[in-house]
Amino acid sequence: MTMAASESVVKAIEASTLSALGHDILTFLLVTVIVIPFSRSLNVNPTLSFLLIGCLIGPYNLHLFSNNEADLQLGDFGILFLLFNEGLALSPDRIRELKTFSNLGVFQIMCSMAFFFFGALVAGPPILQSLEMTGFPIDDGLIRPILSSPVQAFCIASAGALSSSAFVLPVLKSKGWEDRKEGIAGLSVLLLQDLAVAPLL
Repeated sequence: MTMAASESVVKAIEASTLSALGHDILTFLLVTVIVIPFSRSLNVNPTLSFLLIGCLIGPYNLHLFSNNEADLQLGDFGILFLLFNEGLALSPDRIRELKTFSNLGVFQIMCSMAFFFFGALVAGPPILQSLEMTGFPIDDGLIRPILSSPVQAFCIASAGALSSSAFVLPVLKSKGWEDRKEGIAGLSVLLLQDLAVAPLL
């Protein structure tokens, strides 16, 4: 292959990738324009609507996105901006106020991880056996390793111990609980969970 031919192939690949990414960004923007007013009309949290629409238009259903790798990176930027937005709302005084409930956050994460970990290793096999006896279709290659491997059970437990501040923060704000003791405790636990993502990864 000549140098000119290889350059034209590279340019064609770049053009198709940029075109695909542009199509995906346009799809994201279109979904945003539709989902937010739809959520407000139903009085539902927009984050929940975004998750449902994401499952619907993602690679396992309608497959409206053409470049899944680039879309994952775009989604990572969304998480980064969410955490950045949360950080902007925290003043030094607010962080000191949240620090009083940090033990509660550690306790919640440890209890949740223990529940999911021992639940998967101890209660998982009997539940799996009873489901198999009823004829419930189960993917053995996916489920059985989780229930028999402590490492995989720990990964599931780590994911199960975390919650989404994107869901909870709008609820705290809409109910006016941000400055109540319960709201401060909840925000402290959520912030600790957000920070726990990095070491767990």
